[in-house]
Amino acid sequence: MSKLYCSKSGQGPNLVLLHGWGSSSKIWHKVAGDLALKYQVWCVDLPGHGHSHAMHWDCSTEQGMQLLADVLPPAASFLGWSLGGLWALLYARQYPDRVVDVMLVSSAPRFTATQEWPHGMAQTELLDFSRQFSKAPQRTLKKFCSLQAINSEHAKPTLVALRSALSSSPVHTRNIAWGLKWLEQVDLRSDSRFSHLPVDLLHGEEDQVLPVAAAEGTNRIWQHARVERIPKAGHAPFVSHPEQFLQWVAQRKIHE
Repeated sequence: MSKLYCSKSGQGPNLVLLHGWGSSSKIWHKVAGDLALKYQVWCVDLPGHGHSHAMHWDCSTEQGMQLLADVLPPAASFLGWSLGGLWALLYARQYPDRVVDVMLVSSAPRFTATQEWPHGMAQTELLDFSRQFSKAPQRTLKKFCSLQAINSEHAKPTLVALRSALSSSPVHTRNIAWGLKWLEQVDLRSDSRFSHLPVDLLHGEEDQVLPVAAAEGTNRIWQHARVERIPKAGHAPFVSHPEQFLQWVAQRKIHE
């Protein structure tokens, strides 16, 4: 496969949806139809995920952004969930003229914690998770889905949706291991190119993957970035609380 899988629906300003690690564009099923009433919605399967499971690439951020540019319109707003948020920011860094604004859902410019950035996942925890994934990928993915739904107000249906969107068969699961390395290594906090990029953040207050403090920490770095919290929501608020998610998107000014 030479191109990322991308589907589009609706009419209006371009809105690109980028899913998180281990998932696929199927995760947007619950909200994509409503979004397509106002926007032309572009749903991408990231490399190794979903219909892009057989993508051959060098796993670098540079080539990843080039692959994205090959299937997307010249200008769009970006909505990235978790790892998808990093993709949106990296794309804005590499192709600033092609990004109108960015919406980060359960995402941040850095995912792993450091002494001066205590908001992310402990690096030892992420490395342990990576080892578990290499030994038992399918079981680890299912456990990860449970972590994303835990403490959510609608945990059971959220878990069902997360597991139904899992992207990889046992044959292709290891094609998504690159994402764990990106989550460990990518750090965009100090990049001055984001100082004027319109950024909004949506975060569930019960997120057990990336705590809501990461959104607040992002706001302290990029003071123009606005944060909205959803009580009783976990790592996938657009699944557990679709009405509030859609209201948040609707309040954003999406430019043509």
